[in-house]
Amino acid sequence: MSTRFGNAKNRLGIGIEKYRLVIFMIGFILVKQLLVIGMPLFAHAGAGHDDRLMINMAHSLLQGEWLGSYSEKTLVKGLFFPLFLVTNDWFGIPYSLSIPGIYSLACVIFVFGIKRLFKTEFPLYLIFLALLFNPISFADETFLRVYRNSLTAAQVLIISGGMFAVYLNRFEKTAVQMFWAVIAGLGLAALWHTREDGIWIIPLVLGVIIITGVTIILKKELLIKEKLKKGMTTLVPMGILIVSTIIISCVNYAYYGIYTTNELNDSNFTKAIKLIYAVQPDEEVERASVPRSTMTKIYAVSPSLKSIKNELESSLDRWSWYEKDAEVRQVEDGFFFWALREAVSNSGYYSDAVTANRFYEAVANELEVAFDSGQLVRRPTMPSALMSPWRDEYGEKLASAFLKTARYVTGFEAVKTSMVDSIDDGQNGILLFEDITNNSARIKGEPIPLNVKVRLVLINCITAIYQSLGVMVFMVALVVYGLLTILLLIKKMHNQYELMDCWLVLSALLFSAVVLAGGVAYTDISAYVAISYWYLAGAYPLIIAFNVITLYKMMEVFVKMRYKREK
Repeated sequence: MSTRFGNAKNRLGIGIEKYRLVIFMIGFILVKQLLVIGMPLFAHAGAGHDDRLMINMAHSLLQGEWLGSYSEKTLVKGLFFPLFLVTNDWFGIPYSLSIPGIYSLACVIFVFGIKRLFKTEFPLYLIFLALLFNPISFADETFLRVYRNSLTAAQVLIISGGMFAVYLNRFEKTAVQMFWAVIAGLGLAALWHTREDGIWIIPLVLGVIIITGVTIILKKELLIKEKLKKGMTTLVPMGILIVSTIIISCVNYAYYGIYTTNELNDSNFTKAIKLIYAVQPDEEVERASVPRSTMTKIYAVSPSLKSIKNELESSLDRWSWYEKDAEVRQVEDGFFFWALREAVSNSGYYSDAVTANRFYEAVANELEVAFDSGQLVRRPTMPSALMSPWRDEYGEKLASAFLKTARYVTGFEAVKTSMVDSIDDGQNGILLFEDITNNSARIKGEPIPLNVKVRLVLINCITAIYQSLGVMVFMVALVVYGLLTILLLIKKMHNQYELMDCWLVLSALLFSAVVLAGGVAYTDISAYVAISYWYLAGAYPLIIAFNVITLYKMMEVFVKMRYKREK
């Protein structure tokens, strides 16, 4: 009996030893979940172009009506978040459990994705804890607010963790590499179909694919057949993205008669808005690429836009900067496309997608003729229709805005968790939020339960730690990254590549965060006030991972160098 008990105890000890990282992760995930579950949400039922639009799309999906009746708000924002809300509703999971749950799962995926960077598990514990309690994962705008930005941090971790694992496992069994490629592809498709500006993550994905492919080709020990198989596997993430885009476009075509996932990125509207931005203005107005004086020139060459001039001018008034001159109100770039779509809708062209698409096609054709004939002067525009045209003065402004954004992210500025009163639309919109999210919403005047107050204090204490250490830790990590780069170059000259994999991962993390921060900084100086943690949500986990991996790896290098000297 005692022998049997001893054997069972021994097996238990072996199991704990073998799965201690997983046990550690599960334990702290439960702690995190207990901190946030049941938190009342901020339901903004009046945000018809944002929060409420997501809820309306989810409601239409639940009713079997795809994204609902076609309007100027349809096919503008990604499908994935409403689809997530639908899945969440089907399983009856509270939003305050599912959002942090998905983020926690993403942390697990990332940690196991980079596991091969280290010879021991110890750094994985540190990385996991630092990522798990990332303040973004329980902040007002990226957790309690029912909006798509709450998924971004998790999606970025899944994509980066999956892609790094594809690279780090490139010489393992193809099945292992395929597993991680599928995970990365699903994360990529999710992010791409959540936000219209997901293109910022593509450099990381393509970079990993190219480097992985090159190293596979150069591996002499691999047979050509094996090289082809592994090379094709690295392309799976992009393949999943392409297939998902085709499927959504086909469904949209079946329902609305227009083949696209998003009209902002690929439609006649995209062509029309880019050509409008391309018109050289006679005056420079801050954050407004299309001043009213430019619209006057456009009316003169575009019969289609001239036919809706009254509706468009009224719409521009509604979307203008109300603190500016009331007689000539300008519209920021971030809102101009909404003003245009609203005017076209008020003019009756949004009876269906085909009619609206033809209207924008006519506008695009008319503007092209005007440019070709010299009636309008063309200026360069950005590749994306969401980005404002470049101006000469942006060089200095962008540098300043980027530094501001970098401090904002690394210092976790403005991040907090609080009870924000929900905003109703007078039509019981808050109840619809609660029904779809399976979660109560914060109602003005309701007392805050003691357990919520206590948890808010604990959560904000965690946030305060990140805020107090953030900038300093990042600056140290940046210096250490520079030292690692120098050390890598020295070792490379001696044909030693031990640091290469880690350096590539760190470079990808830092570069991706820089790309996102640069895009937000550019938007801030050119289109609208954009430096906010909800737009930058994807940068925080990248920077946290960069900090911890960099500092630990340098410590590991120093210990190893010291050991060699003593030996």
